[in-house]
Parts: sequence; structure tokens; C-alpha cells
Amino acid sequence: MNKNTARTIADALTWTRMFSVVPITALALYDLKWWVFGLYIAAALTDLLDGMFARRAAPPKTDFDLDGVADRILTIFTILWIWLLIPGLLQKYWLPYVPIIVLLEAYVNYVRLRHQRFGVPHLLFGRTAMALFFALLPVLIIWGDVPWFVHGVLIVVIASELQLTWIFLKKSRAR
Repeated sequence: MNKNTARTIADALTWTRMFSVVPITALALYDLKWWVFGLYIAAALTDLLDGMFARRAAPPKTDFDLDGVADRILTIFTILWIWLLIPGLLQKYWLPYVPIIVLLEAYVNYVRLRHQRFGVPHLLFGRTAMALFFALLPVLIIWGDVPWFVHGVLIVVIASELQLTWIFLKKSRAR
């Protein structure tokens, strides 16, 4: 496959993932859990496929991290969909997880904006944590509130954020 074609396909899949939040949100507003489930799985598959094409593709024309932005959008909307579809779940697990995650994420974004040359490291543990987080909504739809799983996912997400924070902290202090 031509490297430019692979880049076009990877970017199109990434854009598809970003725009998928509109119909998924509409379905979540109407409490159509199984439709949300299906489209959510399709959006997750675009993440898998865009990675496969991106590894075979020409480098992006800019340093803009389109895949990272798509992942952040899907993450934020996943939290919204959990709030809409699983009543009381966010309130039940709010403390201590959400404030810690928000603080760590705010720090990482501050450093990324201040030192744009750092780039975004694609760490294996971070990818694993993100995949686990994206499994949270389907598990909640199928089995409902499974406390050990929810706690486990949130702990892994915090550990991943701590790893990223530590890397950015070391980079910013070395500067």
C-alpha cells in the first residue's frame, strides 16, 4: 500500500472517531444503551485500525497529534455517556479518583502547552490504561456496576497519569 494512501486512511479513521461522538451522544441522551454500545465499539475499532494504517503510513505533515486529540475527545465523551447511561456511578466513584485525574491531566497539559517540543510519549502502560478505560463503558452496559472493575480501571488510569506526569516533570526540570 502506498504510504500516502495509508496516511489518508489513518487520518480519515481518526476523524471518524472524533465525529462519532455526535450520534453516540444523541443515542445516550435517549438511553439507547445497546446502540451506544455498538457505535462505541465501532469507534474503538477505528482507533485500532488507524494505528495499523499509521504504522505503515508516511509521517504526518505537521506535528499536530490528531490521534491524541481524538483520544481525548472520546475520553471526555465516554465520561459523559457513563454519566447519562449509568445513574449515580460518577457520584459513587467521584472521590478520590476524579480530582486526582483532573489535577494530573491539567499539569500534563500545562507542561505540553508550555514546552511544545516535548511531544507526547506513547507509553505501553498508557495505551493499556486507555484501552482498559475504554472497556469501562461496555462492561457497565453489559454487567452494570461492577465495583472491583471500576476501582481497578480508575486506579490504573491514575497510575498511567502519574507515569506521564513524572516524565513531563523530569523533562521540564531538565530544561
